[in-house]
Amino acid sequence: MDYQYDVVNYNKNIPATIMQLNLSSDTHKTELQWHREPEIVYVMDGTSECSRNGESQIVEKGDFILFNSEDVHLVRPVEGTSCSLLCVNFSFEYIRMFCKSVDSLFFDPNEHPETRPEIIRVLQCISEVNANGDYASLIQIAYINKLYYLLLTKCVCFRRASGNAMSPKRDFSYAKTAIAYINENFRREISLDEISGVVSLSPSYFSKYFKNVTQVSFSEYLANLRLENAINDMLKLNSTVSTAAFENGFANVKSFITQCKKVYHCTPAQYKKKLVAKR
Repeated sequence: MDYQYDVVNYNKNIPATIMQLNLSSDTHKTELQWHREPEIVYVMDGTSECSRNGESQIVEKGDFILFNSEDVHLVRPVEGTSCSLLCVNFSFEYIRMFCKSVDSLFFDPNEHPETRPEIIRVLQCISEVNANGDYASLIQIAYINKLYYLLLTKCVCFRRASGNAMSPKRDFSYAKTAIAYINENFRREISLDEISGVVSLSPSYFSKYFKNVTQVSFSEYLANLRLENAINDMLKLNSTVSTAAFENGFANVKSFITQCKKVYHCTPAQYKKKLVAKR
């Protein structure tokens, strides 16, 4: 089974995608993701909890985290707070015009510590550009090119011939396949035997492996994914509690309510009311 990636769509006039996001921990993202393109996430306000290849770290306001190609990652506000983020996804094809070996390298902004403040200054400038202003793309392109320059001249590390990074912490290949399968099929029953068979591992080994590399158990990941999508249906589609439960893989309404109480400490109806009141 091929890995499934987030598709990053590029404005043909700008050699990267630039997004500003305002996130609340009340609606934090559960789903892990990865994509081919390297990405920098800069915290403009608040504090962000970031997971990269199974390891968590806190990123404070005015700092950033870099995800290399295919890093499995998750970015959300610290529990009980909100944060504003600037996300910059780079283009391999654009970098290739200047560095033909781009597929065999990854970036480490700590390779030269003095470079990190320079990157932060550029990210702050990008965050202050009025995206709707006249000729805004010109200044965005200038700042993006400065980031490319800093990454290529100060932050490059090479991969081994095997294709793994110089210092891989975990093998995520099975987890990527499993997560893609779960994300496609969470609306129906998925057993541990089924998902372990997808990646050709024994159920007991897969169970330990999955928790080791994602920091949550298979059953917990599945339940949280169902919960997030069920709550989303209640908000966007105005689905009833029972409809949201059954259409998102819960065995019954009680299990939906139980999971919601476990994560959000209230019933789905109460949680919806709380989110609507904040709008």
